[in-house]
Amino acid sequence: MCFAIGHYRYGPVTLSYRLSNVTCKPRPNKVVEPRSVLCSYDEPTSLRFSIHCVMEQDECASGQHSCDKNAICTNTIQGHTCTCRPGYVGNGTICRAFCEEGCRNGGTCVSPNTCLCTSGFTGQHCEKDIDECAEGLVQCHNHSHCVNLPGWYHCECRSGFQDNGSYLLNGASCIDVDECATQTHTCWNDTVCLNLEGGFDCLCTSSPACTGDCLHQGELKQNGQVWTLEQDRCSICTCKDGTVTCRRTVCDCQNPTVDLLCCPECDSRQSSQCLHQSGHTIFHSGDKWIYSCQQCRCLEGEVDCWPLACPSLSCEYATVMEGECCPRCVADPCLADNIVYDIRKTCLDTFGITRLSGSVWAVPGSPCTTCKCKYWIAY
Repeated sequence: MCFAIGHYRYGPVTLSYRLSNVTCKPRPNKVVEPRSVLCSYDEPTSLRFSIHCVMEQDECASGQHSCDKNAICTNTIQGHTCTCRPGYVGNGTICRAFCEEGCRNGGTCVSPNTCLCTSGFTGQHCEKDIDECAEGLVQCHNHSHCVNLPGWYHCECRSGFQDNGSYLLNGASCIDVDECATQTHTCWNDTVCLNLEGGFDCLCTSSPACTGDCLHQGELKQNGQVWTLEQDRCSICTCKDGTVTCRRTVCDCQNPTVDLLCCPECDSRQSSQCLHQSGHTIFHSGDKWIYSCQQCRCLEGEVDCWPLACPSLSCEYATVMEGECCPRCVADPCLADNIVYDIRKTCLDTFGITRLSGSVWAVPGSPCTTCKCKYWIAY
């Protein structure tokens, strides 16, 4: 189809517009190309006003456009325009999904207000950590217990056990600690220490003077004595037959004299509530949550956060996976975060250029691709 464009010159300015009252016709024996002047107009034109005919092509309908699949293509006189669909942002040639509150913990916005979460997280914005322990997704060895961490979990050795150094994920590497041999027991000198799996026992000798007293933090505690830890008023310890047992205070919210510092969940006052750092969630006193790799807790209206306690690792190479807070052991040194760079070591990139260990560079011709010299291997 041909259409006419009129040009009116007024001094240095030329105005162009489509004419609806002029008929154009295709030239005979011509190959039709996009927007080529293969149409003709039979009437003469003036110096100030001219008309030329062009061949119209619907680039949107023919698929010969540059619009993103999530954009709307609109055919124009000069070609076409691209506009991102609602829920997407960009210049039309490239349109990316937009999530109003963003995707947390390494999640990716894949469609309007829809996040694809990394392993270990769920929720509309990937804001919820999956508690693998509570949901029974993990089976830890009986010498260990499951500890939930942001994005994953850890089988931590139970009291009286320690890891043998292999740090198996299921806790099977936890072995018994011989408290008697390591002198880490609490038996007083008138009792005999007997090692047990996961603990120990204090046995009285045949002497009638055996008291069953305990030694705790350098102080002698009498058999049957109960006390509160100086550094933690919410923990109560007991000495019984030479063995010290400590536990957290049992909270009875029906007790009017309950210690709200130790039992914040018993505080129902509205003034004791806390607001999440993002400003979207309200927590009650005693509630816990993870934020920016910190364990946070609402305590009587105030938010208290501290660094997450990560399991200790003895492996040579470790890395923190995307969306996680604690390091994991890895076999590939190129994936490790704990590599010590040595400027005496170098890498040879794909263009034959020598790079120092630890250096980062952009690939020529591909500015969005970066490489790093790590473990003397460019990747």
